[in-house]
Amino acid sequence: MYRKPLTALTLSLLLIACKKDDVVKPAVPTGPVTRQEINTWILDSMRYFYLWNNGLPALADSQHAATAFFAGLKDKADRFSVIYQQDDPSSFPKYMLYAFGITFNVISYPAAPGGAIGVTGLVVPGSGAAILGIKRGDYFTAINGTTLTTTNAASLSQEILNSGNAVLNMATINGNTVQKGEDIPLTARTIREQPIYKQSIQHVNGKTVAYLFYNAFDDYYNLNVLNAFKQFKDAGATELILDLRYNAGGSVTGAALLNALIAPGINENSVFAKYGGNDNMGQRTVSYKSALSVPESGSPITFSGLTAGRLALQRVFILTGPQTASAAELTINTLKSYMQVVQIGLGTLGKDKAAVIITDMRSPQRIPYTMLPLTYNLANAKGEGGYVNGITPDYRIDELSVLPLSPVGDAEDPLIAKAVSIISGGGRERAYPETVVQRYFDAQATIADRNVLKIPTALR
Repeated sequence: MYRKPLTALTLSLLLIACKKDDVVKPAVPTGPVTRQEINTWILDSMRYFYLWNNGLPALADSQHAATAFFAGLKDKADRFSVIYQQDDPSSFPKYMLYAFGITFNVISYPAAPGGAIGVTGLVVPGSGAAILGIKRGDYFTAINGTTLTTTNAASLSQEILNSGNAVLNMATINGNTVQKGEDIPLTARTIREQPIYKQSIQHVNGKTVAYLFYNAFDDYYNLNVLNAFKQFKDAGATELILDLRYNAGGSVTGAALLNALIAPGINENSVFAKYGGNDNMGQRTVSYKSALSVPESGSPITFSGLTAGRLALQRVFILTGPQTASAAELTINTLKSYMQVVQIGLGTLGKDKAAVIITDMRSPQRIPYTMLPLTYNLANAKGEGGYVNGITPDYRIDELSVLPLSPVGDAEDPLIAKAVSIISGGGRERAYPETVVQRYFDAQATIADRNVLKIPTALR
């Protein structure tokens, strides 16, 4: 049988098994697109794909605009389903990292003029911020001349994202004294991030320890990841510290690639992940071979092509934080099926679900929206998932409890130092406070919140 709502969906032809002769296509609507037509399209799509489709209304209304109608359909447990209006750039989120080339947190600091201070987390190499001298761990006390407080941090940050221009009023800390520094102007521009910020090898008590800071699962850089692991393997790496503390996710293939380079005892037919949806979507089991074959960009990857970089370790140290999300969490959870994962840092965000992309594929297109409704619960090869409240670390350490922040990959970084101390056999370990520092604004949070794991068409 032909289902009218699915003619507009990217996946419809792959998900409905019916004979060609059975399909009777209705006439494509003509005339202006109405709110009722848009909302009916949204509801029909959600009824088929949405994880919580049992709670949806019987009919769409025309009282609300599309975004508000979509929000009203979401289950109370749904934090991450999103909708965008394709011809309205204002409906797309803006990210500090990809606009200004920096991330930062605003935390309480009583000695600062407004009782709060900005702490730079990441600076994209080659960005305007980097060229002007901003580094990880730098401080600022005002934005566009307005003194930072714990109450205005979020609004000031949103203002510069909206305007595309900012002046960070930098500062230095000497003891308990905060001293005003230079003013640095920033202008937003489109920034492409190379997600490998640091790779290194160090030797600890006769062990060769590889370190990788990886900030996004971007298939464009899969070859870079493979080359990094080839270098690790050539160096004889026996331990790995994988730094995902700011990694907000990305592609399924990127996660499968990283896992395949790390985990022992697997082959192309081993289970990478399992996921299950509503009665329409069913249950799926995905092998490494399948997951590697559907990158969001670039060519498919063969499992045999990874041999030169496969470490096949017995354990891995993964550094995490509250913005570790989506594909990064999938990586952590799926590795646990095959090896010991020692997690250090703070708990992850808690994205244990994945979405599908839904757009109107008719020509001419009538519905100018793209939806990503949560569709599947994610699990590892053992069927373990359910980390909606985040994945809890084995050792809780907040990097912001030890200021100034160390450079990426530095041995003095508290998360790295903890991993190295375990690898070395303990000894005299430095004690780190377990207190979690309150963030009054976290520039990476928007990326983590909006970066929904998307299941490729071929894996549904």
